Amino acid sequence: MKSKQFLAVSIMMLSLQTAHAQGHIKRAFNVLITDTSTKVESTQKLNKDPETGTKIGQLDVYEFTIPASHHNLVEDIKQAFDQDKEKAYSLSSVSTANKKSYNYTSLAVGGEDNGYPLGDMKNSRYIYALFLDADDQSKSHRYAYAMEWCEGAKEIVGKLIITYATTQEHRRSKRQTRTISINGRDIKIDGNSFSFGSGFPYDDSSVFDSDSLFFNRQKSSESWLSEFNTYKNLFLKNPDGTAASHYASSIYKLCKNTNSVEKDEKMLVAQEIAKLKTSTKDEFIKQLFDMSIKRLGK
Repeated sequence: MKSKQFLAVSIMMLSLQTAHAQGHIKRAFNVLITDTSTKVESTQKLNKDPETGTKIGQLDVYEFTIPASHHNLVEDIKQAFDQDKEKAYSLSSVSTANKKSYNYTSLAVGGEDNGYPLGDMKNSRYIYALFLDADDQSKSHRYAYAMEWCEGAKEIVGKLIITYATTQEHRRSKRQTRTISINGRDIKIDGNSFSFGSGFPYDDSSVFDSDSLFFNRQKSSESWLSEFNTYKNLFLKNPDGTAASHYASSIYKLCKNTNSVEKDEKMLVAQEIAKLKTSTKDEFIKQLFDMSIKRLGK
């Protein structure tokens, strides 16, 4: 855990490096982080071009816990987003409270779509805004500011996020292809259609706005297979972990919507799901996998 003084300096340095478009948000972030009642842990990453020294990617995450009686700190940040919204080119506010499914979005980091997830906290709310980097004459880079939080009877748990990345439009212009392997069969796919690295999964009921490339469009068979492959790999990383059931549920939801997937591709996926079933002892997850295979056979 870093000291609050260091975290405050980090945000102040960021303020010096960026325009005043996000000024209210940055100040409100700083107030919450440095408040005496706040428990905070941080993660900070920065990538630069090795030849020019120019920043190409940044991720700052401040995970916080505050007493419920200090709800005004969260309200002040919400108000700050409202004060800065006219200078943002995108702003979104989402509540996942009391919903059966999660609502996800992803804030890109650097020049890729595999970014930082929002919406992975149960019964949470989140808000984020995107601002062009005023120092980038090409207008191809942006800053994202976000807060996700969950309110309890005694405390509020949440996180503040800042990312730096190329804009969605710029990433769209740099589309590439990549190859995935399912059961020994290589399939070429759109490299930007579903690429999250070690991030969290998303489904087509999720709230996706302006910072990813694959929102609100019919999945091709290649994109469908890429999405399945991502869920599969995330599940296999920790089949007994707390997120395993969510990954399994996401696979089941995919298998309920297979209009674009060909018969032989369904057979390949069914074989992979059968392998996944052997890696878990959880009976609920096993039943989900059985139901997934059954759906693929229809």
